[in-house]
Amino acid sequence: MEKQRILWMDIAKAFGILIVLIVHSGISLGPVTFLGGMFYMPVFFVLAGMTFKRREGENFGIFMKKKARRLLVPYFGYNLFLFLFFFLKDSFLAGKVTSESFFPLAGILYSRNCLFRIETANNIYFMQILNAPTWFLTGLFVSLMVFWVLMRASEGENRKLCAMNGVVLLLAVLLHYLCPVLLPWSIDCALYAVSFLTFGKIASEHGLVERFYKKPLIILLLLIAFTGLSLMNGNVNMSVAEYGHSMILYLAVGCLGTLLCLETALFLEKHTRLLAKGGAWLGQHTMPVLCLHLFVYSVLGKLLGMF
Repeated sequence: MEKQRILWMDIAKAFGILIVLIVHSGISLGPVTFLGGMFYMPVFFVLAGMTFKRREGENFGIFMKKKARRLLVPYFGYNLFLFLFFFLKDSFLAGKVTSESFFPLAGILYSRNCLFRIETANNIYFMQILNAPTWFLTGLFVSLMVFWVLMRASEGENRKLCAMNGVVLLLAVLLHYLCPVLLPWSIDCALYAVSFLTFGKIASEHGLVERFYKKPLIILLLLIAFTGLSLMNGNVNMSVAEYGHSMILYLAVGCLGTLLCLETALFLEKHTRLLAKGGAWLGQHTMPVLCLHLFVYSVLGKLLGMF
């Protein structure tokens, strides 16, 4: 049976991917890119939590296979396409096939932009074939696996879920400060992102988006809090474990920004037609956009350079 899509959720995904496109293009739009950078990754984790379903009789193995088809098959498919393209272009056709030609395969397997924090001297950069954004797919996969275990153990009780999520969050914080390397498949970041999944699940159960939509004063207060806390916390980049000044503060910032994004998406669904349809269409095709936009940017840049 085809899953019924919720229009405003797809529109919210479109907001997230549009911020990704703007940020990765190198264009700075001031507050738009700064504040958008606070939620453009959390929104996808929160939405994954909101749409999470633990079906009766579905064991961990079945769930893992389902999510592997949804996330890992596209991950390896898009990455192998990029590897073959650059291997043929830069090595095979140029007659320069060396051991270095196969190094991007290590990046695909490790699924992390670099081995150490981004500011580390003599860092090892893995994802060099315009595939860095694809870290999100393996990171989300790991987060969902952990979240399934928490949901199963908590038996759907939110208090138990929050308590166990606190343990996972503590582990993520300890890894961040004590582990000198960025772990493969964004394990450290994925454990941190489980908190966004938990928030999404609770927000969905309590209908927070629909309830807050009817209370504009609350939305205004959320906007003020989001803007102020974002300025306090500073720039973030989850892909390389940069959370600003505080990992805990960024959880609040990411959740607030995501709520505001969802409220805006719901507004567009209710009060626009073309924008809502266009946003929903983009939101339904975020996977190829996420995985291939840097490649498309590169091709367009070469074509424009020719003229």
